[in-house]
Amino acid sequence: MKKVIAFVSAVLLLAAVSTSCSKGCHCYMTTDVAHLAPVFEDENMTKSECQAKQEELNEGSGMTLIKCK
Repeated sequence: MKKVIAFVSAVLLLAAVSTSCSKGCHCYMTTDVAHLAPVFEDENMTKSECQAKQEELNEGSGMTLIKCK
């Protein structure tokens, strides 16, 4: 039983690490906690370009309504 729990934990940890290192830019409304409806997506953007896109999308509202990762 301990081996099964250790194996499942290792798989879940690996899945979490592999998704956190994904490349690209994905922008969502801050109220979209499950990230189901992206406002903007681009797989080839760098991190600095992604931050610039977030600022551009939030520019008109005066508040942070969209968060990009």
